[in-house]
Amino acid sequence: MTLRNSLLLTLSYSAQFSYPLRVSQLWLRLLTVPHQRFSKKLFVQEILVLVGRKKIIYQDGYLFFPGYERDIALRIARERRAEQKQSQIKKVVWLCKKIPWIVGLAVTGSVALRQAREQDDLDFLVVTKHNSLWLARSLLVGFGILLGMYRSRNNAHTDGWCFNMWLERPRFVLSPERRSLYTAYEVLQADWVYDQGAVQREFLLANAWVSQVLPTFYVQKFSACSVAAKIKIFASIGSLLSPIGSLLNVLAFILQRWHMHAAMTREVVVFSQAYFHPRNTQQYVTKRWRELLQEIA
Repeated sequence: MTLRNSLLLTLSYSAQFSYPLRVSQLWLRLLTVPHQRFSKKLFVQEILVLVGRKKIIYQDGYLFFPGYERDIALRIARERRAEQKQSQIKKVVWLCKKIPWIVGLAVTGSVALRQAREQDDLDFLVVTKHNSLWLARSLLVGFGILLGMYRSRNNAHTDGWCFNMWLERPRFVLSPERRSLYTAYEVLQADWVYDQGAVQREFLLANAWVSQVLPTFYVQKFSACSVAAKIKIFASIGSLLSPIGSLLNVLAFILQRWHMHAAMTREVVVFSQAYFHPRNTQQYVTKRWRELLQEIA
Protein backbone atom coordinates (compact mmCIF):
# COMPACT_ATOMS: atom_id res chain seq x y z
CA MET A 1 0.00 0.00 0.00
CA THR A 2 1.36 3.43 -0.93
CA LEU A 3 1.69 6.23 1.60
CA ARG A 4 -0.92 8.25 -0.31
CA ASN A 5 -3.44 5.43 -0.11
CA SER A 6 -2.66 5.00 3.56
CA LEU A 7 -3.32 8.69 4.22
CA LEU A 8 -6.59 8.71 2.28
CA LEU A 9 -7.83 5.51 3.89
CA THR A 10 -7.07 6.82 7.38
CA LEU A 11 -8.72 10.19 6.76
CA SER A 12 -11.79 8.61 5.18
CA TYR A 13 -12.21 6.17 8.08
CA SER A 14 -12.34 9.11 10.51
CA ALA A 15 -14.48 11.21 8.15
CA GLN A 16 -17.43 8.84 8.47
CA PHE A 17 -17.56 9.83 12.15
CA SER A 18 -17.35 13.56 11.29
CA TYR A 19 -13.92 13.53 12.93
CA PRO A 20 -11.31 15.64 11.09
CA LEU A 21 -7.77 14.85 12.22
CA ARG A 22 -4.88 16.99 13.31
CA VAL A 23 -1.57 16.20 11.59
CA SER A 24 -0.23 14.51 14.74
CA GLN A 25 -3.39 12.39 14.98
CA LEU A 26 -3.18 11.36 11.35
CA TRP A 27 0.39 10.18 11.91
CA LEU A 28 -0.65 8.31 15.05
CA ARG A 29 -3.69 6.64 13.47
CA LEU A 30 -2.07 5.92 10.11
CA LEU A 31 -3.22 2.63 8.58
CA THR A 32 -0.56 0.32 7.21
CA VAL A 33 -0.18 -3.28 6.13
CA PRO A 34 2.04 -5.66 8.19
CA HIS A 35 5.75 -4.78 8.22
CA GLN A 36 5.18 -1.52 6.35
CA ARG A 37 6.54 1.71 7.81
CA PHE A 38 6.81 5.29 6.54
CA SER A 39 9.14 8.09 7.62
CA LYS A 40 7.77 11.32 9.06
CA LYS A 41 9.55 13.27 6.34
CA LEU A 42 7.74 11.42 3.55
CA PHE A 43 4.51 11.66 5.55
CA VAL A 44 4.68 15.47 5.71
CA GLN A 45 5.71 15.73 2.05
CA GLU A 46 2.75 13.64 0.92
CA ILE A 47 0.33 15.74 2.97
CA LEU A 48 1.67 18.91 1.32
CA VAL A 49 1.19 17.33 -2.11
CA LEU A 50 -2.41 16.30 -1.34
CA VAL A 51 -3.23 19.73 0.10
CA GLY A 52 -1.61 21.44 -2.90
CA ARG A 53 -3.75 19.37 -5.27
CA LYS A 54 -6.85 20.08 -3.15
CA LYS A 55 -7.42 16.38 -2.54
CA ILE A 56 -7.57 17.24 1.15
CA ILE A 57 -7.94 20.54 3.01
CA TYR A 58 -5.92 21.91 5.92
CA GLN A 59 -7.88 24.43 8.00
CA ASP A 60 -7.67 25.56 11.63
CA GLY A 61 -5.20 22.77 12.38
CA TYR A 62 -7.38 19.99 10.95
CA LEU A 63 -7.16 17.81 7.83
CA PHE A 64 -10.30 16.71 6.01
CA PHE A 65 -11.83 16.19 2.57
CA PRO A 66 -13.40 19.01 0.51
CA GLY A 67 -17.03 19.48 1.50
CA TYR A 68 -16.48 18.36 5.09
CA GLU A 69 -15.69 21.78 6.56
CA ARG A 70 -18.61 21.63 9.00
CA ASP A 71 -17.02 18.64 10.73
CA ILE A 72 -14.63 20.96 12.59
CA ALA A 73 -17.51 22.58 14.46
CA LEU A 74 -19.12 19.17 15.04
CA ARG A 75 -15.92 17.76 16.51
CA ILE A 76 -15.50 20.70 18.90
CA ALA A 77 -19.15 20.53 20.01
CA ARG A 78 -18.89 16.81 20.67
CA GLU A 79 -15.71 17.28 22.69
CA ARG A 80 -17.65 19.64 24.96
CA ARG A 81 -20.47 17.09 25.37
CA ALA A 82 -17.97 14.38 26.24
CA GLU A 83 -16.55 16.58 28.99
CA GLN A 84 -20.06 17.01 30.41
CA LYS A 85 -20.30 13.25 30.85
CA GLN A 86 -17.17 13.00 33.02
CA SER A 87 -19.14 13.31 36.26
CA GLN A 88 -21.04 10.10 35.45
CA ILE A 89 -17.78 8.31 34.62
CA LYS A 90 -16.38 9.27 38.03
CA LYS A 91 -19.43 7.70 39.70
CA VAL A 92 -18.84 4.42 37.88
CA VAL A 93 -15.15 4.45 38.81
CA TRP A 94 -16.09 5.01 42.45
CA LEU A 95 -18.45 2.02 42.36
CA CYS A 96 -15.87 -0.21 40.69
CA LYS A 97 -13.33 0.59 43.39
CA LYS A 98 -15.84 -0.61 45.99
CA ILE A 99 -16.26 -4.00 44.29
CA PRO A 100 -13.18 -6.08 45.18
CA TRP A 101 -13.34 -8.31 42.10
CA ILE A 102 -13.07 -5.45 39.58
CA VAL A 103 -9.48 -4.55 38.63
CA GLY A 104 -9.93 -2.45 35.49
CA LEU A 105 -12.39 -0.11 33.81
CA ALA A 106 -12.14 1.57 30.42
CA VAL A 107 -14.50 3.97 28.69
CA THR A 108 -15.09 2.94 25.08
CA GLY A 109 -17.05 4.24 22.10
CA SER A 110 -17.71 7.88 21.28
CA VAL A 111 -17.08 9.20 24.79
CA ALA A 112 -13.60 7.61 24.87
CA LEU A 113 -12.79 9.47 21.66
CA ARG A 114 -14.24 12.67 23.18
CA GLN A 115 -16.88 12.71 20.43
CA ALA A 116 -20.11 12.28 22.35
CA ARG A 117 -23.47 13.21 20.90
CA GLU A 118 -26.27 14.43 23.14
CA GLN A 119 -28.06 11.05 23.16
CA ASP A 120 -24.98 8.87 23.60
CA ASP A 121 -24.77 6.61 26.62
CA LEU A 122 -21.55 5.64 28.38
CA ASP A 123 -19.95 2.42 27.13
CA PHE A 124 -17.58 0.53 29.42
CA LEU A 125 -15.14 -2.36 29.28
CA VAL A 126 -14.90 -4.02 32.70
CA VAL A 127 -12.05 -6.32 33.76
CA THR A 128 -12.37 -8.64 36.74
CA LYS A 129 -10.13 -10.98 38.70
CA HIS A 130 -9.98 -14.66 37.78
CA ASN A 131 -13.17 -16.64 38.52
CA SER A 132 -15.17 -13.57 39.54
CA LEU A 133 -16.66 -11.99 36.40
CA TRP A 134 -20.27 -12.90 37.12
CA LEU A 135 -20.16 -11.97 40.78
CA ALA A 136 -18.71 -8.58 39.83
CA ARG A 137 -21.29 -8.10 37.08
CA SER A 138 -24.20 -8.91 39.38
CA LEU A 139 -23.06 -6.22 41.82
CA LEU A 140 -22.16 -3.52 39.29
CA VAL A 141 -25.31 -3.99 37.22
CA GLY A 142 -27.36 -4.20 40.40
CA PHE A 143 -26.01 -0.86 41.63
CA GLY A 144 -26.66 0.64 38.20
CA ILE A 145 -30.28 -0.52 38.28
CA LEU A 146 -30.82 0.79 41.82
CA LEU A 147 -29.44 4.18 40.79
CA GLY A 148 -31.59 4.22 37.65
CA MET A 149 -28.51 4.55 35.43
CA TYR A 150 -28.14 1.07 33.94
CA ARG A 151 -28.61 1.11 30.18
CA SER A 152 -30.80 -1.73 28.94
CA ARG A 153 -33.40 -2.35 26.24
CA ASN A 154 -36.09 -1.20 28.65
CA ASN A 155 -34.17 1.74 30.07
CA ALA A 156 -32.44 3.81 27.37
CA HIS A 157 -31.54 7.37 28.27
CA THR A 158 -28.77 9.93 27.91
CA ASP A 159 -25.72 9.17 30.09
CA GLY A 160 -26.94 5.63 30.80
CA TRP A 161 -24.29 3.14 31.90
CA CYS A 162 -23.74 0.41 29.31
CA PHE A 163 -21.36 -2.32 30.52
CA ASN A 164 -21.11 -3.96 27.14
CA MET A 165 -17.76 -5.75 27.37
CA TRP A 166 -16.51 -7.94 30.22
CA LEU A 167 -13.14 -9.68 30.42
CA GLU A 168 -11.72 -11.89 33.14
CA ARG A 169 -8.05 -11.70 33.99
CA PRO A 170 -5.86 -13.04 32.43
CA ARG A 171 -8.09 -13.96 29.45
CA PHE A 172 -7.67 -10.71 27.53
CA VAL A 173 -7.14 -12.04 24.00
CA LEU A 174 -9.92 -11.12 21.59
CA SER A 175 -10.87 -14.12 19.46
CA PRO A 176 -9.85 -14.10 15.76
CA GLU A 177 -13.44 -13.59 14.58
CA ARG A 178 -13.60 -10.34 16.56
CA ARG A 179 -10.42 -8.92 15.05
CA SER A 180 -10.92 -6.14 12.52
CA LEU A 181 -9.87 -2.56 11.85
CA TYR A 182 -12.92 -1.35 13.78
CA THR A 183 -11.94 -3.46 16.80
CA ALA A 184 -8.29 -2.39 16.53
CA TYR A 185 -9.29 1.26 16.81
CA GLU A 186 -11.61 0.45 19.72
CA VAL A 187 -8.78 -1.35 21.55
CA LEU A 188 -6.43 1.61 21.23
CA GLN A 189 -9.02 4.34 21.78
CA ALA A 190 -10.22 2.81 25.07
CA ASP A 191 -9.76 5.32 27.89
CA TRP A 192 -8.61 3.47 31.00
CA VAL A 193 -10.07 5.30 33.99
CA TYR A 194 -9.33 2.60 36.58
CA ASP A 195 -6.32 0.31 36.36
CA GLN A 196 -5.31 -1.89 39.28
CA GLY A 197 -1.99 -3.60 38.60
CA ALA A 198 -1.20 -2.92 34.94
CA VAL A 199 -4.46 -4.18 33.45
CA GLN A 200 -4.17 -1.90 30.42
CA ARG A 201 -0.66 -3.12 29.74
CA GLU A 202 -1.71 -6.77 29.92
CA PHE A 203 -4.67 -6.05 27.65
CA LEU A 204 -2.42 -4.43 25.02
CA LEU A 205 0.15 -7.22 25.24
CA ALA A 206 -2.55 -9.85 24.77
CA ASN A 207 -3.91 -8.01 21.73
CA ALA A 208 -0.65 -7.09 20.04
CA TRP A 209 -2.26 -8.07 16.72
CA VAL A 210 -3.53 -4.47 16.45
CA SER A 211 0.06 -3.33 15.95
CA GLN A 212 -0.02 -4.94 12.51
CA VAL A 213 -2.46 -2.32 11.19
CA LEU A 214 -1.95 0.59 13.61
CA PRO A 215 1.73 0.30 14.60
CA THR A 216 2.40 3.90 15.63
CA PHE A 217 -0.80 4.14 17.64
CA TYR A 218 -0.04 0.85 19.39
CA VAL A 219 3.50 1.85 20.35
CA GLN A 220 2.29 5.20 21.69
CA LYS A 221 -0.43 3.61 23.85
CA PHE A 222 1.85 0.86 25.11
CA SER A 223 4.64 3.31 25.96
CA ALA A 224 2.18 5.48 27.89
CA CYS A 225 1.57 2.70 30.41
CA SER A 226 3.30 3.79 33.59
CA VAL A 227 6.62 2.34 34.76
CA ALA A 228 5.03 1.67 38.13
CA ALA A 229 2.43 -0.46 36.40
CA LYS A 230 5.14 -2.59 34.78
CA ILE A 231 6.53 -3.50 38.17
CA LYS A 232 3.15 -4.66 39.41
CA ILE A 233 2.15 -6.50 36.25
CA PHE A 234 2.14 -9.96 37.83
CA ALA A 235 1.23 -8.87 41.33
CA SER A 236 -2.42 -9.90 41.20
CA ILE A 237 -2.58 -12.45 38.38
CA GLY A 238 -2.40 -15.26 40.89
CA SER A 239 -5.14 -13.81 43.04
CA LEU A 240 -7.88 -16.47 43.09
CA LEU A 241 -11.15 -16.61 44.95
CA SER A 242 -11.79 -19.25 47.56
CA PRO A 243 -13.60 -22.44 46.46
CA ILE A 244 -16.84 -21.01 47.85
CA GLY A 245 -16.38 -17.80 45.92
CA SER A 246 -15.64 -19.73 42.73
CA LEU A 247 -18.81 -21.77 43.22
CA LEU A 248 -20.85 -18.61 43.75
CA ASN A 249 -19.39 -17.21 40.53
CA VAL A 250 -20.50 -20.34 38.64
CA LEU A 251 -24.01 -20.01 40.09
CA ALA A 252 -24.09 -16.31 39.18
CA PHE A 253 -23.10 -17.20 35.61
CA ILE A 254 -25.83 -19.83 35.30
CA LEU A 255 -28.51 -17.51 36.68
CA GLN A 256 -27.52 -14.52 34.55
CA ARG A 257 -27.12 -16.65 31.42
CA TRP A 258 -30.58 -18.10 31.97
CA HIS A 259 -32.09 -14.67 32.65
CA MET A 260 -30.73 -13.10 29.44
CA HIS A 261 -31.20 -16.12 27.17
CA ALA A 262 -34.62 -15.20 25.74
CA ALA A 263 -33.55 -11.65 24.81
CA MET A 264 -30.16 -12.49 23.29
CA THR A 265 -29.43 -11.65 19.64
CA ARG A 266 -25.77 -11.12 18.67
CA GLU A 267 -24.41 -11.12 22.22
CA VAL A 268 -21.53 -13.47 23.03
CA VAL A 269 -21.60 -14.79 26.59
CA VAL A 270 -19.13 -17.38 27.89
CA PHE A 271 -17.78 -18.03 31.36
CA SER A 272 -14.71 -15.76 31.22
CA GLN A 273 -15.82 -13.17 28.62
CA ALA A 274 -19.02 -11.39 27.65
CA TYR A 275 -19.77 -9.05 24.75
CA PHE A 276 -23.12 -7.27 24.82
CA HIS A 277 -23.26 -5.74 21.33
CA PRO A 278 -26.76 -6.40 19.90
CA ARG A 279 -26.08 -4.23 16.83
CA ASN A 280 -23.49 -5.07 14.19
CA THR A 281 -21.72 -1.71 14.39
CA GLN A 282 -18.63 -3.09 12.69
CA GLN A 283 -20.62 -4.05 9.59
CA TYR A 284 -22.28 -0.63 9.42
CA VAL A 285 -18.94 1.19 9.80
CA THR A 286 -17.31 -0.88 7.05
CA LYS A 287 -20.23 -0.26 4.69
CA ARG A 288 -20.19 3.48 5.36
CA TRP A 289 -16.41 3.59 4.87
CA ARG A 290 -16.69 1.96 1.45
CA GLU A 291 -19.40 4.42 0.43
CA LEU A 292 -17.27 7.35 1.50
CA LEU A 293 -14.25 6.03 -0.40
CA GLN A 294 -16.37 5.80 -3.55
CA GLU A 295 -17.60 9.34 -2.95
CA ILE A 296 -14.11 10.84 -2.77
CA ALA A 297 -12.58 8.68 -5.51
